[in-house]
Amino acid sequence: MDASNDSNRANILLVEDEPSIAFTLKLNLEAEGYGVVHVSDGVAAVQEFSANPNYFCAVILDIMIPELDGFAVAKAIRKSDMRTGILMLTARAGDLDRVRGLELGADDYITKPFHLQELLLRVKRMVERSKLLAKQTVLTELGLDEHSTSSTITVGAFCLNCDALNFKGPAGTFDITALESDVLREFMLNHGKVLRREHLLEKVWKVKSSTETRTVDNFIVRLRRYVESDPKNPMILVSVRGRGYKFEIPER
Repeated sequence: MDASNDSNRANILLVEDEPSIAFTLKLNLEAEGYGVVHVSDGVAAVQEFSANPNYFCAVILDIMIPELDGFAVAKAIRKSDMRTGILMLTARAGDLDRVRGLELGADDYITKPFHLQELLLRVKRMVERSKLLAKQTVLTELGLDEHSTSSTITVGAFCLNCDALNFKGPAGTFDITALESDVLREFMLNHGKVLRREHLLEKVWKVKSSTETRTVDNFIVRLRRYVESDPKNPMILVSVRGRGYKFEIPER
């Protein structure tokens, strides 16, 4: 990696073993102004990420790569980093890969073959989130953030710290990813209201699409591990048939 890269430029780790796809993605990402470091196997991806903490704003991660697959790479990254966005690429449209990737800490996924502009849009959202969190962290550490208290949201027994990426509730205390924080924030600020899947896609993922609602469904399963005492029988983050999901506090 060239350490002389512009420090103000957003850098992306691209993990893809298909040369034609890697070339196209790297070319277009660099045309968008991103710095791109490309590796073609899982071991190199973990080594590159670990050797350069705080360098990458996003990771584009193919699932089917040599040495370590994308699932193992995502798991390794999340052991030390909850802020960097992870977008997984999968050649299989089935839910199993998607659910597994989300459970291991991926923020989003896109199925091959994909529309380039859609991928670039999702990457842009991840980079913006990562930069905002990095800036917020610096300001908080320096004691310069006048609005730091607004980063903490409390609803009933639940407390979300959007800066520290920390969530507390009856089920325990958890370190969460930046995207998990964004989704929980949307629910907690609108507790008691039904949020449509399309609303969450547009508000959090910044994707205007009615074809990716399974993204939300799979993500809700992941969030229930933090919110519910019994995730298989949700009482807080509940489904509203035909409408969406609602974050509600049961009356005592």
